[in-house]
Amino acid sequence: RHGHRVPWRQYAALAAWFLLLLLQYCVVRMVCQFGVPRDCHPDTRLLEVVYDFQVMFVMGFMLAVLTGVHLPDRFAYLFRFRKPRPRGFAFVGIMLLSGPAWGSLDCVEELSRISFTSAYFRNGGAKSLLIAGAIFAAALGLLLWHFVCAFKHNPLSGFLAYCCSRLSVWLFYGFYLFVASQTAGVYVHLHHYIIGFLVALLAEFNHPISLVLLAAGTGVFVQGIAAYDADPVIVKQRLLLF
Repeated sequence: RHGHRVPWRQYAALAAWFLLLLLQYCVVRMVCQFGVPRDCHPDTRLLEVVYDFQVMFVMGFMLAVLTGVHLPDRFAYLFRFRKPRPRGFAFVGIMLLSGPAWGSLDCVEELSRISFTSAYFRNGGAKSLLIAGAIFAAALGLLLWHFVCAFKHNPLSGFLAYCCSRLSVWLFYGFYLFVASQTAGVYVHLHHYIIGFLVALLAEFNHPISLVLLAAGTGVFVQGIAAYDADPVIVKQRLLLF
């Protein structure tokens, strides 16, 4: 009764997942040397790098569990490199390229100015509204597709488990941001590594759309940490006393 309960294949799957995250981190740091993105943080001290790894691996573990990467059938779907349908090349390729691709958007002047703030919409006019509308429509479409897929291909208990597990994480961050915004002396910044993580949480299914979303969302998640560090959502303003 005291035997080992977790199959070794799940540990092997998680190890492969963590190695892929680490490889993506290295790819982003390499393209940073070529100015992609332009405001990429310089090489930091070892302590800061270790902290970035700690955040990346903890959140990456949550992402792997909630999207089933550690399960044999899911891992075999994502990392299949044999014919027919060697989709593993697409999964790994999209993940490794999504970080540099996201960083290269900063080199396009029009895209680098995108910011969902009142000033952006006020100064950008109709163009800013069209861009924001396109982004919102794409995000809403992916969101609805995954929830409809969960409803169609699962019993009610499975659908509720899928919804509650995602919504609980999203609501936690939403409540966190709300409390921070109502607290004096606190600056709030929802970094895009968190957005990539929250979006990738949807991608649980063995379907090409879900595969692409998991790869791209995880790539953006790692890129945000590798290029800009795993900065916290809130920053407390220091009070200077004279």
